[in-house]
Amino acid sequence: MAQRDLLAVLPNALSLARVALGIAFPFVENSFRPWLILVGAATDLLDGFLARQFKWESDLGRLLDPIADKFFVLIIAGTLLAEEAIAVPWAIGIAVRDIVVLAATVAIAIRHGLKNLRRLRPAWLGKATTAAQFAVLFVVVLHGKSPTWLLALTTCLSIAA
Repeated sequence: MAQRDLLAVLPNALSLARVALGIAFPFVENSFRPWLILVGAATDLLDGFLARQFKWESDLGRLLDPIADKFFVLIIAGTLLAEEAIAVPWAIGIAVRDIVVLAATVAIAIRHGLKNLRRLRPAWLGKATTAAQFAVLFVVVLHGKSPTWLLALTTCLSIAA
């Protein structure tokens, strides 16, 4: 396999790394959790940038990236809910959008094939929602709670997206 071909899988590898970070989250020491969220957010920014910048976009990446995002957020939110670091209504507000988007993405891929995911482009509002979710989770992990305004903003963005 040529070096260019190897590099072309980097965006998908970053998305898979985000899945691994999500799986690790419940099991790592609390002091490492903010770092996991920061690295997860960095992989989210970097995978899309690399795919677009170097024309490494793929049908698999179009499926994998949103699934990795949703999986990452849902695992962390679920862990924080189980640890009573966030209240049920806030967890629902954060999670509902991700569950709907995740289910829709998988359903489209199953019903119409991966190639049809090309038509689905990430919306600015969806990107803002994901950034707000990462911010809420980071603040909760770092400080044990999040300001109500940030939780409310994230919930509103989740509903609007």
